[in-house]
Amino acid sequence: MSKLDDIICYESGSRAAPWSGSADSLGRDTDALRDFAARGLLQVGSIGDKVRVAGTDRVGLLLLPSGRRVVIRSKVPSLAILEWLAYLGEFPPLEIWLPDPAVTTGEDLYGCIARLFLHQLEIVTRRFLRKDFTPVKRRSSTLRGRLLMTPLCRAMHRLPEAPQLYRTRTLDTAYNTVLAFALDKCPMLLGEATLAERRAMAHLTDSWANVSRDISDVVSAVTEAQWASPSGYRAALQLARLILIGAALDPSSGAGGQVFTLSLAAIWENSLRKLFGELENSTGWILVPAPDRTRQWDDPVGKMDKSRWMTADVMVERDGLRWVLDAKYKRGYGDEARHDRFQMCAYAVGFSADRVTLVYPTGAGSSTNTRLLLSTIIGSHPVTVDSVELPMANGPGSCLEALRSLCESNDWCESQAVIHY
Repeated sequence: MSKLDDIICYESGSRAAPWSGSADSLGRDTDALRDFAARGLLQVGSIGDKVRVAGTDRVGLLLLPSGRRVVIRSKVPSLAILEWLAYLGEFPPLEIWLPDPAVTTGEDLYGCIARLFLHQLEIVTRRFLRKDFTPVKRRSSTLRGRLLMTPLCRAMHRLPEAPQLYRTRTLDTAYNTVLAFALDKCPMLLGEATLAERRAMAHLTDSWANVSRDISDVVSAVTEAQWASPSGYRAALQLARLILIGAALDPSSGAGGQVFTLSLAAIWENSLRKLFGELENSTGWILVPAPDRTRQWDDPVGKMDKSRWMTADVMVERDGLRWVLDAKYKRGYGDEARHDRFQMCAYAVGFSADRVTLVYPTGAGSSTNTRLLLSTIIGSHPVTVDSVELPMANGPGSCLEALRSLCESNDWCESQAVIHY
């Protein structure tokens, strides 16, 4: 195998075999792989002289010191993931691109986002690229604007050049700087770019060559750009956000530079809460506020140690009933893990819940499948523990209808078996 061949693996739950290769072929990349594993981005193990690499709940791209890329693929199609991101408001609606025959996506999520970013940046460059008034600091013997007295006193020896602050129209605005910085990441994300994509990157790099890339805090810069962007920039900035910080942050730079991965577990958890929020009026199940979804232990240490707190992903209430749901982004429906079952029992006791449910994004079609795991009585309180699969690959609309059907069903209330211990 060539040294620079991609290491292709799949996220956990995809039932695909891990990537396997000899330790000698990895060389210095081995330490980087183990570092990624320590940060929860990969699973890395060894059998003899073979190294095995698999994904976790993240998908995307990691760049190793040798230049080799680790590609983590998803069991959910890229366009479906983007649809969920759009549903959460973290991605522009797909409708603005899909009718355009010039738009290509590709198989991998990171490549899909990079291609859409290039397409949107071309639109910004042709139609919306603009200068704006921005504060500028400089030293000059010609006075213009406000003289900065404190820096002047510290550098009197540099006279007649004087430090001053003034406003001028420039392309080096907060939003242009973020877009230019994200553009510099595209060659890594498009390692196998087509000729048309390489030409597009070259053209855009030339057009944006004079825009500053001076960003010290990427998170702050992206946040400022989102709030201060002019008309026509919003979609490009949302894509730039995903490229720069909608990923696992590089601990040295604070940005998604050599690492570009998205947490699908977080997407699934946040989406489940939003789905229930949309169903409140029609089903009567009301979301419990975030602070009330956390249960502290009663001992003094437990009240202070957040790692020992118990926090439910979703909690809803209706007519005196309490329902706790835990979003499980992995394949487990029908083979629920032992620790997940015990976790649901802990939620039932900790939150005095009537029903606790594991929610898996594994279903196909528009129907909802449910499995009863345990029906019992704790004290005099009936409790149901079950698992549900929802059709994530079919998008938010299908999941919303499947969840609506689940909310309207009262079978779990009526068929609780009484088991005494």
